[in-house]
Amino acid sequence: MAGELLLGIDIGTTNIKAMIVTVAGAPVSAASVATPTERPRPGWAEHDPQALWLAAVQAIRRALAPLDDPRRVRGLAVASVGEAGVLIDVHGTPLGPAIAWYDSRTIPQLQRWSASGALFDGFRITGIAPTPIYGIFKLMWLREHAPQAYAAAASWLHIADYIAFRLCGARATDYSLATRSMLLDLRARCWSASLLDRAGLRADLLPELVASGTRIGTVTGEAAAATGLAPGTIVGTGGHDHVCGALAAGVRRGGECLDSMGTAEAVFLPLEDVPLDATTFAAGLTFGAHVARNRFYTMDGLWSSGAAIEWLRGLVAPGAPSSEAFGRIEALAASAPSGSLGVLFLPRLAGGERGALLGLTIDTGPAVLARAVYEGLAFEWRRILEQIETTLGVHAATIRVIGGGSRLPVWLGIKADVLGRPLHVLELDESVALGAALLGGLAAEVYRDEEEAVSALRLSERTIAPDPQRSEHYQQIYREAFLRVAPAVAPVHGALRTLAE
Repeated sequence: MAGELLLGIDIGTTNIKAMIVTVAGAPVSAASVATPTERPRPGWAEHDPQALWLAAVQAIRRALAPLDDPRRVRGLAVASVGEAGVLIDVHGTPLGPAIAWYDSRTIPQLQRWSASGALFDGFRITGIAPTPIYGIFKLMWLREHAPQAYAAAASWLHIADYIAFRLCGARATDYSLATRSMLLDLRARCWSASLLDRAGLRADLLPELVASGTRIGTVTGEAAAATGLAPGTIVGTGGHDHVCGALAAGVRRGGECLDSMGTAEAVFLPLEDVPLDATTFAAGLTFGAHVARNRFYTMDGLWSSGAAIEWLRGLVAPGAPSSEAFGRIEALAASAPSGSLGVLFLPRLAGGERGALLGLTIDTGPAVLARAVYEGLAFEWRRILEQIETTLGVHAATIRVIGGGSRLPVWLGIKADVLGRPLHVLELDESVALGAALLGGLAAEVYRDEEEAVSALRLSERTIAPDPQRSEHYQQIYREAFLRVAPAVAPVHGALRTLAE
């Protein structure tokens, strides 16, 4: 059929998005619906699976509305947040809410796991160090606190897998989402029997493992009636949202790096293999399976990037609309000199950490403060990247940038100067949904392989080159001041935390 199209669905923390694109990645239509979330008590967050499905249905219907014929959509796939999942019974009925990926109720399960030792042994299997967000601890919590639901369950599906199940009836997951369960043997690409046994979890709950972009079924009549999709539309496996975004940005090979400037700011490097050894464990690196076939990645992040910008926005443009506020921040930062008159910002505002502003004087006004925040974020991103490069002995020759922050040219210029490397900024608004659409195209055999899928994209790109003089100045600040800040203030922050508690 002429004019073949693809559908990518992104089940995110804040919004559920559906985007229809051409085989060249050009957007045709898109829709977004708020992700339904309930917070029954402090520290808890969860999703009603039926509400998630209905929100996805609404987004799909809105995206399809401008099309003359839904049969033009050849294939689709779903991407989602990585650590949340749904228990369903043999009939596919949800047995309770999905615990949100960032929910903190599983801290006791993590503490027991950590107290038992052998953390390095688990890292050598999974490539990740334990934190409370991973699926393994959610399943342990459900076994202990929802025993009837756990006993009646036939499957545990990640959020993307659950939406795909509602579309086509298949119970399957891809390797990138399976990574986030902390139950995947990363190198062998199979569920780890030893970790399941240690956690006391049922192996039969875990779905079939397949590569991203694998055809797992077609849209059923019931799903077609709900969504407006044509019956028989091909459904493929999607993946973890960050990793799908990396695919859309073409970040699949060694020497490439993705800077995703969103609420959190990821540092993402593809790898041919994963060195799961004592050195990478001690460095705190995290590894996973790429949605690109037979490839891996390492990813770390500046989790308080967006929070720092919002904090700054509240100080310099309280109550202003987003576009006006960001314009004011950009103008202020541009008007201050490089180095911010000796003011330094440590951007660790989330995850239980504390940030710092050093070097304040009576001359520290809004412009200096705005630039110091931009510079501090750039310094911290450089620190994370260099730690990965040094530990693994790799070099990010090409850095591609996507996300909301990529629309702030002053911030980008400062980052290029701080890194001393050019940034390749992609005009790519919905990278996750586009990545999912590409995987749907692979499943539908619209593309022969990933190379053809990524090569087919017609994305605009601009390069932000560093200024040599400013880069030299920032190099001195980074080496002689910024890298010394966090160790220097750690004892004071410890004392402040104790006093606050």
